[in-house]
Amino acid sequence: MAKTTLKNTHLPHFLELLRAFGELHGPMLNEHGVLCFAPLASTSELQLNYSRTQIPPKKYLFPFREELLQYQKGSYRQAITHGSETVLFGVHPCDLDGIAYLDQVFLNEQPDPCYSARRASVTLIGISCQPDDFCFCSGPRASAACDLFLQAKEDGYSLSAHSAKGEAISAAAAEFMAETAEEMEPAPCGSCNVLPQDPQLRFSDHPLWHKFEETCVSCGACSVCCPTCYCFDVREYPSLSGGGTRVREWDNCLFVTHGEVAGGNFRATRLERLRYRFLHKYCGFTPLTGMTSCVGCGRCKEFCPVHIDLRELFQDAPTACRSTP
Repeated sequence: MAKTTLKNTHLPHFLELLRAFGELHGPMLNEHGVLCFAPLASTSELQLNYSRTQIPPKKYLFPFREELLQYQKGSYRQAITHGSETVLFGVHPCDLDGIAYLDQVFLNEQPDPCYSARRASVTLIGISCQPDDFCFCSGPRASAACDLFLQAKEDGYSLSAHSAKGEAISAAAAEFMAETAEEMEPAPCGSCNVLPQDPQLRFSDHPLWHKFEETCVSCGACSVCCPTCYCFDVREYPSLSGGGTRVREWDNCLFVTHGEVAGGNFRATRLERLRYRFLHKYCGFTPLTGMTSCVGCGRCKEFCPVHIDLRELFQDAPTACRSTP
């Protein structure tokens, strides 16, 4: 793995060079003052010391709404996704882990063609960060779930290439780089220090569940802003000409409509939906994927309008936590 150093004075030149590899996107403040990943008309728009964007970068790979096919008079045309080359700069380790999780969902045994096309066209450049009070993570760390990773140093960034794309960028930017001396790597840690709970807590009638049930307004903000949530609905929009369009749209497990099926609703109460989301994130899918569905980004706490913090469950029952190998 190649290791080089990029001085702070060379960062603007490095960013401009990245445009040769695709449209440059990064964290910035939009016209409403909201942090988001968006195209950078100028590198001066870049917010390097940002905490977190409201919507995670999963939107580049799994958009809110996308056409799957169009049909007309017995024939149909499947949508073809040609992802434009995009360089996504400044992605934090938690969001990189979120994309790695989505890769397992959409690129596993039967790759999703739309996701696959977009994924192939995105170059991921990660950057280190400092956790704040909203973070669930265990502390500063590097991540290999990207093409190139920038670890902040006192006078610049230590660069680590993790793919052929990353190596190509490093080679193209060689004039801005210096060799990196051997140094201590950030201590490895899990992406989230919220550990799976034992069944006694998970399925108990814990009073905090009822507190959350009474507080929650079922807005779904925690799922919308989550880097690993991927619930979707497939809908048909017929036209008066006899044809129609099939689209895929984000869905939300906290919406009452999510559980509606012929004959009833398999998750009719708010308590059931809240508990399901908790089980899904921290307990249910980890054995199948080898990684927890929570990457510790802290969005669900920061953007919850009624300030629900699931960490209260863990703090209230610390003996229920179990160490992971």
